[in-house]
Amino acid sequence: MDNQTNNGPVLTIVREFDAPKKDVFNAFAEIEALNEWWGPAETENSAISLDFRPGGVFHFKMESGGKVNYGRFLFSKIKPYDLLEFTNAFADENANTIRAPFDIQLPVEIFYSFAFAESGGKTTLTMTGKPVNGTTEEEDTFVAINESMHQGFGGTFDQLEQYLTKLKAK
Repeated sequence: MDNQTNNGPVLTIVREFDAPKKDVFNAFAEIEALNEWWGPAETENSAISLDFRPGGVFHFKMESGGKVNYGRFLFSKIKPYDLLEFTNAFADENANTIRAPFDIQLPVEIFYSFAFAESGGKTTLTMTGKPVNGTTEEEDTFVAINESMHQGFGGTFDQLEQYLTKLKAK
């Protein structure tokens, strides 16, 4: 695991984008943008709804190999262009939280914080994630899939980079 805290395991991923932080932040704030880039690269993803405010929900659909899964963010803190915090979970078609549809014991919810910092027209995105109320087994699983999560978010952030490149070209 990247970091260990008294509050359990923490996943940290840092990624630089060749775009101003306003554009990177807005890619999370607009449903049309999320529809273009959010989700695992190996799935067909679509945004269902977005209520971008503290207490609001982003609901999305992921399809692969004939299987359909849903996910949702529950936003807790939004500081435009600087910080975005939410819990992420698998969901049903109505955005109700459910257990992950895998044979491993993942935490039901993961808290994510995304900090945006700009320098020279480039944005550094620092993402941290940690289980919410996870059992010892769920936290151990979270640690065990660290490399896989880095790869998964890497693919998702590659899609964000492509979206930002297209945005810049307009």
